[in-house]
Amino acid sequence: MIQELPPSGQKTLLQLYNAILRLEYWPTKFKQARVIMILKPGKQPTEVTSYMPISLLPIISKILEELLLHRLLSDPHSQDWIPSHQFGFRKAHSTIRQCHRLTIITNKTLEDHRYCSAVFLDISQAFDKVWHQGLLLKIQQLSITSACSHIQ
Repeated sequence: MIQELPPSGQKTLLQLYNAILRLEYWPTKFKQARVIMILKPGKQPTEVTSYMPISLLPIISKILEELLLHRLLSDPHSQDWIPSHQFGFRKAHSTIRQCHRLTIITNKTLEDHRYCSAVFLDISQAFDKVWHQGLLLKIQQLSITSACSHIQ
């Protein structure tokens, strides 16, 4: 649909994107997602934990994100300002590589007879463990419209 815009519509969208970048302001509407609850395969539809939330962001927001990502990844100096320990959402930075990095740092620290500590946070199935009535109340208070009202 965006590709079928007339040139004047494309120009307006380009001006909007350039203004966002120039002002360094991400519009609130670009951050608001529509939440769709999808029933997990083989689960009972009457159970709250049987659903997984899917967030749908506005298309024009996703297009701008892709443009920014392309710009960031094409920057030859991106390695200078992206920390080497940043592994999330980066090519060639898998979980296994992060585990190797952690192991190497731990072994080096122990060999040097220095203190070594770590904190691990497991957020797997976090939505399944949330207080759903409280979440629904918070959603209603913030007047966020979503497709999750049938969870009650």
